Amino acid sequence: MTELDPLAHARTKDSDLPLKPPEIRRRRFSPIWILPIVAVLVAAWLAYTALAEKGPVITISFRTASGLEAGKTQIKYHDIELGIVKHIEPTPDLSQIIVTAQMDKRAAPHLKEDTHFWVVRPRLSLTNFSGLETLVSGNYIEMDPGRSGAATNKFTGLEEPPVVRSDEPGTTYTVTTARGGSLSSGDPVFFRGIAVGDVISSTFDGTQKDIQVRIFVKKPYDALIKEGTTFWNASGITVTAGADGFKFELESLAAVLSGGIAFETPEKAQNNAPAAADAVFPLYNNRTAAVESSYTDRTRLLVVFSGSVKGLEIGAPVMAQGLPVGRVVDFRLVVDAAANTVRVPVIIELDVARFGIVNQPAAEAGKGNLLRQFVALGLRAQLKSSSLITGSLYVAMDFFPDAPTAEVAMTDPYPTLPTVPMDMENITRSVSQVLDKIAALPLDQVVSDVHGTLGEAQTLLRNANTRTGPLLTSLQETSQAAQLVLKSLGNSYGSDSQVRGELADLLRQLQDTARSVKVLASYLEQHPESLVRGKAQQR
Repeated sequence: MTELDPLAHARTKDSDLPLKPPEIRRRRFSPIWILPIVAVLVAAWLAYTALAEKGPVITISFRTASGLEAGKTQIKYHDIELGIVKHIEPTPDLSQIIVTAQMDKRAAPHLKEDTHFWVVRPRLSLTNFSGLETLVSGNYIEMDPGRSGAATNKFTGLEEPPVVRSDEPGTTYTVTTARGGSLSSGDPVFFRGIAVGDVISSTFDGTQKDIQVRIFVKKPYDALIKEGTTFWNASGITVTAGADGFKFELESLAAVLSGGIAFETPEKAQNNAPAAADAVFPLYNNRTAAVESSYTDRTRLLVVFSGSVKGLEIGAPVMAQGLPVGRVVDFRLVVDAAANTVRVPVIIELDVARFGIVNQPAAEAGKGNLLRQFVALGLRAQLKSSSLITGSLYVAMDFFPDAPTAEVAMTDPYPTLPTVPMDMENITRSVSQVLDKIAALPLDQVVSDVHGTLGEAQTLLRNANTRTGPLLTSLQETSQAAQLVLKSLGNSYGSDSQVRGELADLLRQLQDTARSVKVLASYLEQHPESLVRGKAQQR
């Protein structure tokens, strides 16, 4: 290093100096960043909340999209929003409408195979008005949560609201009938005129013998359904014509307008166990048929009539002393070629439980001898008219103590009960006998005798008129004399004496006698034939 190099000298001096650490400058946090950070945190929280509250996406297929709007139509359960419709599009074959909906997470546990959806819109019928609130708020989709089955996100919407919702307490049963009649979904089920349930549906696949009708009975009324309970069709009005006139029966106005089913439990089944869910019961046409079904001990008999049975029908009642004890099962016409007679054998079915006998000897006890004992006491079958208007007939089982002795004939296939002619046949027979007797009378001689009798009556009448005049004159004179005597006695004994009172009574009797004789004379003058025929009855 030379003296001529000043930089070298300077570098020598700098290198000899101690080294200093670099100076670090700290930046202060600016308040302006607080607002963006808070906004980011809020947005993140909202996003997390939205994702946490969001449930599954489901699809529902409907036949029509009437009243549905994407982004507006809500899915509700008891007016609580559980979802909203996001998209509406048709299937590729345009047979259905697919509705895509975003559900709330609260609905996720209830989206099962038996979950139902339907569009709530105004519905009007004869007995039901529903969905009227949608006229203001608009249509929405109602959800009925499922109770069983696997979880799913694809559903088929109902075109009509379900009759019974899954949260309705009660029990479901099935009744079977050969004819569905006017029964339809939503029809009421009655107990003593009170609606306690509904008809859910009716099915018939063509291979079944009867139509299966599912009904729902609400709690606590389902406890009334027991083993042995009877059901009958309560639709419309039942009109019957009997001995006491026409009867009109109806369960309620709702049953008349739409239809319905009624039930009751017979007294002998009151202590039976409650019927199990989905138990099957027969459905009878009316209450009468349901009541008769409780009599299970029945027997069939044959009754043979020789006269006309016009007005007798299958199902006509069999009455004993005015009480229904059975029905007509069948009848036919039989011609006896050898005897040249016509007979009508009628098969009847009797409820044995409706018959009884008391004070019966122990040796004759037993159901086998019951019918024979009744016949021995005069039991006979007879056709009778139940209505003069309709001309319908029924079989009467009455007692005729004076009837000729008869027995139960043990014929095949049913025993034959003895019969007596119907009342009309007896009347016709009596009239024929009277006409025969009249035809045998000598009418010419009778007419001649009547003319002679009338002539004698006229002569007697003239004599009566001749004798009636003096009699009336005598009665009048007696009355006047009695009045004079009464006046004289009044002056002698006073107005309140006993003698005066008795004479007054005598006077009144004489006056009444005079009037009666006068009336008799006048009547005989106008009707001289009354002496022979007697006085004509007043009409």
